[in-house]
Amino acid sequence: MTLEELAARTEIHDVLLRYCRGLDRIDMSLVRGAFHKDAYIHFPESLHVGGAEGFFQFLTDEMPRFERTMHFLGNSLVEFDGPEIAYVETYLQADHEASDRHHWKGDTVKLWARYFDRFERRDGVWLIAERRLMVDWMYRYPKGNFFDDHPDASNTRRDGTDRVLRKVAGYSGTPTAEKSLADA
Repeated sequence: MTLEELAARTEIHDVLLRYCRGLDRIDMSLVRGAFHKDAYIHFPESLHVGGAEGFFQFLTDEMPRFERTMHFLGNSLVEFDGPEIAYVETYLQADHEASDRHHWKGDTVKLWARYFDRFERRDGVWLIAERRLMVDWMYRYPKGNFFDDHPDASNTRRDGTDRVLRKVAGYSGTPTAEKSLADA
């Protein structure tokens, strides 16, 4: 494995992570940033099959209907088809707590699925050119069975103010003045 291939794998993995953060924080700029402008998305037909702009509109409408979501990525196999194309299968578990505005009416649905992505490196940047969501199975938890006995610990924010969305300096930048995550 070459250093270039290791760097490509890291870039691809970071794209996948930013996409999930974008979903969970309802930050569509992060979601958009994971895809080439001409990307094609194959989600279940009841959700979206088509171009990236329609997909972003679907998510812009859908994600605020959830009280909270949490997307976990698991195994991720990157297979290169030359220096500019990679096929990536990534296991996914996602929890969606629906609001009363969603057709699940307050229930929580857990999804076990896989993303199968075609990544392309264009102008030196790896992004998703085509995505297929393969749902393996789902489970619906009825409303009212979850509890939180630590209400002060429930700080999930989906309005753009979540601490993790603050920009940091990057590897070669000037470090931020923050020394603690206590104010997160």
